[in-house]
Amino acid sequence: MKGKKLFILILTIVIVMVISALLSGCSTTKTSSKDSNKNTPSNNTSTNSKQMKTLSLYIGDSTQSPIDFTKTPVGQKLAELTGVNLQVSYVVGTDEETKATLMVTGGDLPDIVVTHNAYQIFRNANDLIPLDDLIDKYGTNIKRWYSPQDLNKMRDPKDGHIYYLTPARKSAYYYPYSGFYLPLEVLRDAGWPKKLTLDQYFTIIEDYIKKHPTYNGQPVIGFTADTDNWRIFTLTGAPSYLAGNANTGDVWVDDNNKAHPFAISQWAHDYYKKLNEEWNKGILDKQMFTRNYDSYKALIASGRLLGFYDQRWDIQDAINSLEQQKLYDRVPFALPVTFDGVTKEDYNSINITGTTPGMSITKSCKDPVAAMKFLDAMCSDEALKLENWGIEGKDYTVKDGKMYMTPEQLNQYKNSSYTQKEGVGLYWEFPHPDAGAKLADGNFASPQDSPEYVASVYKPYEKEVLDAYHLTNLSEMMAPPLDTPYGFVYDISIPDSEQQIKIANQKASDLTRKYVAQMIPAKPDQFESIWKQYVSEMQKAKYDLEVPYIQQQIDWRIQHWGTK
Repeated sequence: MKGKKLFILILTIVIVMVISALLSGCSTTKTSSKDSNKNTPSNNTSTNSKQMKTLSLYIGDSTQSPIDFTKTPVGQKLAELTGVNLQVSYVVGTDEETKATLMVTGGDLPDIVVTHNAYQIFRNANDLIPLDDLIDKYGTNIKRWYSPQDLNKMRDPKDGHIYYLTPARKSAYYYPYSGFYLPLEVLRDAGWPKKLTLDQYFTIIEDYIKKHPTYNGQPVIGFTADTDNWRIFTLTGAPSYLAGNANTGDVWVDDNNKAHPFAISQWAHDYYKKLNEEWNKGILDKQMFTRNYDSYKALIASGRLLGFYDQRWDIQDAINSLEQQKLYDRVPFALPVTFDGVTKEDYNSINITGTTPGMSITKSCKDPVAAMKFLDAMCSDEALKLENWGIEGKDYTVKDGKMYMTPEQLNQYKNSSYTQKEGVGLYWEFPHPDAGAKLADGNFASPQDSPEYVASVYKPYEKEVLDAYHLTNLSEMMAPPLDTPYGFVYDISIPDSEQQIKIANQKASDLTRKYVAQMIPAKPDQFESIWKQYVSEMQKAKYDLEVPYIQQQIDWRIQHWGTK
């Protein structure tokens, strides 16, 4: 019996010790958790694994590749740093507006959404929550990078609240924002032309084709435009740029901040007339109105195409392909082309913090505070280093406190396959600083502002162009970008409450698409009659009905943004 009692006593002591150890462990976890919460996001955003939250994020930007950056090495470290596991989804198999409509009608909303072009759909459904108070209370890092003027730009004109954080910040320019392009070989052959009139531009193209009618056994194509879906702006917006204006959407804005339409202007007439002439000379691409975007990029990447107007970001894939093929002489470079008599140009457009809708928190988010803390944590120095630079020792090096990239690391950084796999540079949809911003330790927030990166930007074939034009930066081919008191203008969206304007805009868009596809390929003696019919139909459709509304928004911005 004594042995049995002794056994029971020992067993009891063991059980008590085990329970005590377990309780001690739980207590330590709680204490550790409590202590970690004392650190602000700007100093320390790391979180105990037991505190991990899950937030859903929908990126409604159809131009973004559906990459699950959360599964990358950088994404995993960001999850550890912020204490948030993201469940990311993209626009797949449909367009932005259709997907957004399905989401709001079905009530299937994520915690955080990048609304992009469908912002008004979410806003009109009252599916987005105001962020003002959350930013004030939990946005330490956000307020560090976004000035009061920047935040004012995001305020809704209806109620004055902020419903999103824009990713549209001042950016570093290494190349012209846009322009009329010609390949390196054509520039060299033409004696390095600088500012050109439209007629001079096409004369260079015609002269080159006479000397070199084929490339790799295929006919050279003198000029085309990307007319696939909304990208037709590369054709229909060009008349305003040729007149010396910046890209401000469907209107141009004069020096008195007044908006004017140009769809049926003399500028539009003269541009389409010139394209009609070139079409009938056999210079234009016969598939210009039937090519899709992929075919357009493939044509550029083939080296057969000489001229086109576009924005650099829209053709980057084609440039990358030409470089991979080592077809450096066929890489296109942007030039400032204007109508005869125009003395200024704004092809570098506008470079400011914009109003493009970015990340919003939806009404379905059960913990908006956690969502805002997460967005703020993604703006911390530690997070920005991961997002933009990568992992220390692997993607960048630190010596005496200075962050830099070795030549090998720079090559990695410039390899999109590597950065997508590693997770570097995939977070631009998140709130972030302007280009050139420095962190608390004096390092640049982005490696693209570092001296070694800038020095490495240009490849030998690009340095030939720099030397020929006596430039240090290719963006200097154009005038410096503008800093306007009213923003980009093209980001002024027409609300659903203005149905008559939306209807008129859709009619005008359809008519323009229809008639440019008729007048440009028309026989020369048919052009004017088609143009007159186009003008008449556009006037009937009230193509300029949006202008008073846009002017109202321009005036509101100048008054309320607090900018000069």
